[in-house]
Amino acid sequence: MSIQVIADQCAGDERSAARLLVPAKRSSVLWRRPGEAAAKISLFDLAIDDTTVADAARDLIERARHRRKTRVVFANAHVINEAATAPAYRTIVASADRIYADGSGMAVAARLAGTPLADNVNGTDLFPRLAADATAAGRTIFLIGGRPGTAAAARARMQSFDLGAAIVGSHHGYFAGGSAEETAAIAAVNASGADIVLVGMGVPLQDVWIAQNAARLNAPVLVGVGGLFDYFAGTVERAPHMMRVIGCEWVWRLALEPRRMARRYLIGNAIFLARAATQAWRIRALSTKADTGLVQKMRQAKS
Repeated sequence: MSIQVIADQCAGDERSAARLLVPAKRSSVLWRRPGEAAAKISLFDLAIDDTTVADAARDLIERARHRRKTRVVFANAHVINEAATAPAYRTIVASADRIYADGSGMAVAARLAGTPLADNVNGTDLFPRLAADATAAGRTIFLIGGRPGTAAAARARMQSFDLGAAIVGSHHGYFAGGSAEETAAIAAVNASGADIVLVGMGVPLQDVWIAQNAARLNAPVLVGVGGLFDYFAGTVERAPHMMRVIGCEWVWRLALEPRRMARRYLIGNAIFLARAATQAWRIRALSTKADTGLVQKMRQAKS
C-alpha cells in the first residue's frame, strides 16, 4: 500500500496525516529534477549525497540488510552554522557515511554554487517511506529521543497510520551522558534487535551522541532526526503544503515558537546565507581561475 493511499484512508485526521505522510511538491526554483541526481555534491566542504527521499530510504534499508555501519546526518542551515563554529562537531558531520541536504537553505546554497540539488531529503519526509520500506524488507526501527513519552507517542501515531509494524521500541532522550539511564537506554535498543535507530536529540547533541555511542549500539544504521518525533507525536503541527512547496517551512516553525526559534531562524538564516554567498563566490572564482589557466595553456600550445 502506498504512502498516499494510507494518508487518504486516515479518516478524522486527514489534514495532519497528509502533512506528515505526503511530501510537498519540489519547486523547480529550488530543486532540479530528481532524475538528474548526481552521486555527491560538495557544499561547505562537505560531501552531500545528491539523492531523493525514496532512494535514500532504499539505500538505508540495503545498508541495514547488509549490516554496514552507517551514520547519517541531515545537513540543514542550522547544522552548517554549528559546524562552522565548532571544529569537533564539523569533524563528526564530515565523517558521516551519509549527509543529506535538508531544507530550502541548502537548496539556495547549491543554486548559488552552480550545483543544484535533486531533492529535499529531510527526516520528516523520509520517516514514513523508511518505515514502509523497512516493513517490506523485514528490517526494524527503534526511536530514541525527545521528552519522556514523545517517541512512544510518535510510534503509536505511526501504528495508527498502519506504518508502525517495523518500529520495535522507543525511549526518551532525557538522560545524561555516561549515566546509568543512558546505559539502560542503549541496552533497550540492543535488546530490541533493531536494524535502524532514529535519534531525536537536536543539533548538535544527536550527532555527537551517535558518534560517541556507535560502537555500543548493535544497530548498523544510526540516523539523527532532530525534532521528528514531535511532529509524529502531534505536539508540533507540520507546515501546510504550500509553505513547504515554496521553501518556507521555517516561517511556520518561527510562528509556532517565536521565542525559541527567533535566534536560529532570523539571525541564523542570515548568517547561513552570508556563508552560502561566500562559498559561491569562492567556487566561481576558482572556476574562473581554472578557465583562465586552461586558455593560457591552449594559447601556449598553439604558439
